[in-house]
Order: sequence, then structure tokens, then C-alpha cells
Amino acid sequence: MTADSWLPRLQRLSPATVDWIMAVLLAGAVTAAITVAPEQGPGEVRLAYLLGPVLGALSLVRRRRPVAVLLSSTAALVFYNQFDTPGMFAAIPLSVALATAWAEGHRAWCLLVAVVLGVIPIVYVSVTDLPPSFEEEVERGAVSDIALMAAVLFLGEALRARRALAAEQERSEALLLNILPASIADRLKARETVIADRFSEVTVMFVDLVDFTASSDGVEPAEVVNDLDDLFTVFDELAERHGLEKIKTIGDAYMVAGGLPEPRADHAEAVAEMALAVQDVVSGRTDPGGRPLAARIGIDTGPVVAGVIGRHKFSYDLWGDTVNTASRMESQGVPGMIQVTDRTYRRLRDEFRFEHRGSIDVKGKGKMETWFLLSSNDGVRVTPPQAGSPTAPDAE
Repeated sequence: MTADSWLPRLQRLSPATVDWIMAVLLAGAVTAAITVAPEQGPGEVRLAYLLGPVLGALSLVRRRRPVAVLLSSTAALVFYNQFDTPGMFAAIPLSVALATAWAEGHRAWCLLVAVVLGVIPIVYVSVTDLPPSFEEEVERGAVSDIALMAAVLFLGEALRARRALAAEQERSEALLLNILPASIADRLKARETVIADRFSEVTVMFVDLVDFTASSDGVEPAEVVNDLDDLFTVFDELAERHGLEKIKTIGDAYMVAGGLPEPRADHAEAVAEMALAVQDVVSGRTDPGGRPLAARIGIDTGPVVAGVIGRHKFSYDLWGDTVNTASRMESQGVPGMIQVTDRTYRRLRDEFRFEHRGSIDVKGKGKMETWFLLSSNDGVRVTPPQAGSPTAPDAE
């Protein structure tokens, strides 16, 4: 089995599984070190084998309490060394606890343990009158301990750096997914240089908050931004709930599309449902000036070209007559109403209720038949404004 085949499987293991594997490996390594070390006697050796399971059990909670596990492991090793038991390098039983604590940022505790188990024995033999042979043995073991513990600390630093890099990659990934659809982000990460797709039919919706900008005069900027952020956050949640793609916000306007980047047959229905939900949300709010808030909503269905523009500040955007027409449906619509084109109406007329607005002169398009979306067939009808009322459409 090659590394290419088992590494992905290893990466899919849960943290709990990894912890159990680590505990078994640590217990096995300590037990093996005791087995190959010089034996001092049958009774002492049997007692010595308890060190492996103890350290393995401690390693299971190292993620939650790294310093406590490090100090407990150190205490167990110091206690073990008080008896005539086989000796081993300190880095072996401390390896997992020492590397984990260092990776978690507890460097002072790690260095203290390394000094206690590595440096102090050298100081001890230098100030104590010991037989030369014993002195050389202690120094040789202490130097080996220091070397191995330094290697373990380097491993801990590598783990810390890798964890920091992974966290940064996750933040970058989250930021990228905030501005691009997931499938488009994957193509961008695959270094696809030009991302542009033609869709034969999607539904585009524009929402504009009527007189929101004018009502913001004299209001603290922070309050205006907070109001918009709160409202657009709700719109984002609605778009996600209905499986739609938020394209962008422009000031106090919001643009969303259905049927891309992944095509879906019910894109018009999903956009219509979101439009009605947006209408309900807006109807219960006030603008920064304290007046009831209203939204103009425009929808059109048809072909578009979608793609990513920019190299440093990416943007997923749409182009085409459908986008322009949906924008006109909004700008030449009626406050508090959802205006749709005839082709959107024909897609939805069997499932939703409409009010025929009639033929209007649309800038850049000429005369167009338009409709007001009122409700779903089982919903509550929204009564359109009467002619001559403050919210009635301007005469065409």
C-alpha cells in the first residue's frame, strides 16, 4: 500500500480515533523500551510495566489538559526512576505529552521539564563526588535525554506551525466561500484561469430598499450600517434556505439568482418564494428615519453569462439582458410590490397568484407586459396599491 492510498484514509480518522491509536503506540513504545533495557529483577520489572498503560491513559486527555498531562507524565517517570527498574531515555515516555504541550503554546512548562530531566542530572554529577564510571553513565544518559527531548520539542513546534497554517487556510477558505460559490472557489483553487459559464435559463432578482439612502441623512453612520447589515443578513439566510446564490449588494440594493452555478429546474419558483419572504421581512421594519420600510423587487428569467472577475479582489457576477431586465423590473416597479416579466409569469402562473400590471415602457426595452407577484396559490394575497396612492406607479 502506497502513501497516496493510506494517507487520505489516515486524514479521515476522527480525533478520538487518533488519540486511541496514539495511546496504544505510546504504551507499546514504553513497554518495548522497558523490555530491551537491562533488567534488575523479576518483581521490579513486572512493576515497571505499569508505566506504559499509565502514560497511554494520560495521553488520551492530552488535548484537553496538555500541561496537567505533561506534569503527570513527568511525575510518573520521576517516581519510576526511584526504584531499581530498567532505565530508558526520558523523551520516550514524555514524547506525546511534551510535543502536545509545546504545540499548544505551553513552552515554559516544556522547557522546565526538559531542564529537570536533562540538565539537573548533569549538574548533580558535577557537584557530587561519584565514581568516574557512574558519573560518565549519568552524563551520557542525560545528554541523550536532552538530545531526544530537543527532537521532540522540534516536533511540537512543527505541529504548532502546521496547526497555525491549517487555521489560516480555514480562515482563507471561509473568506473565499463568503464571496464565491463553493464550486467556483474549487475551480479557482484548481488554478483555472478564466471562469465563465453560459446558462440557458436562470432567474435573477433585485431588491431595493425604497428611500433608505435619503432616510439615512442625519443618522449616525454606524446605525445605518448596522440596520443594513441586520437586514441583509436575514436576506442571506433566506437565500441559503431557498438554495439561491447571492450575487452582490450595491448600497441598499440586493441581488440574488437561482439556477447557478449549479443548474436546477425550479429556479424561478425558489426565487419567487424568497421574494415573498423578503417582502414579509421588510414589511415589519422601519428605515433609519423611523418610517415604515418598503422594498421594490424585480424579477426576470432568461439566459445569462456568469463568471469571476478580478485577480486580487474576486467577484462572481452575471451579465446579459436578463440581468438588465430584472434591474429594470425593480427600478421601474412599485414600492412594496414584486414586479416580474411576462416570461417569469409564464413559468410561475400555475403555482403563484399574480396581478396584471399591464404594458409599461421599460428603459432600453420598449413596451413590456409585466405582472405583480402576490402570493403562492395557498398564501395570503397581497393587495397592490391603488392608483393615485403614494405608492402607486408613476404614469407611463
